[in-house]
Amino acid sequence: MTLPEDVARTAGLAGLDASNQARFLLLLELYREGRLSLGRFAELASISQADLLGKMAEHGTYLNYSLKDLEDDRNVLP
Repeated sequence: MTLPEDVARTAGLAGLDASNQARFLLLLELYREGRLSLGRFAELASISQADLLGKMAEHGTYLNYSLKDLEDDRNVLP
């Protein structure tokens, strides 16, 4: 993803890494919307899931894990 310099500056994204930062933020938003799984997000961001969780926390985003997910897991686990 190539980000025009003026757009990067306006968004507060600086340096050579601006396009990578913008790409990560796009992937983060897709994850927040439930359109990407955690595994696919990590794959597209080219980082481990563990590292991804740390980066997500820096942006105030955590696992998409609902009460229904917990109930489903409790019904499956011994």
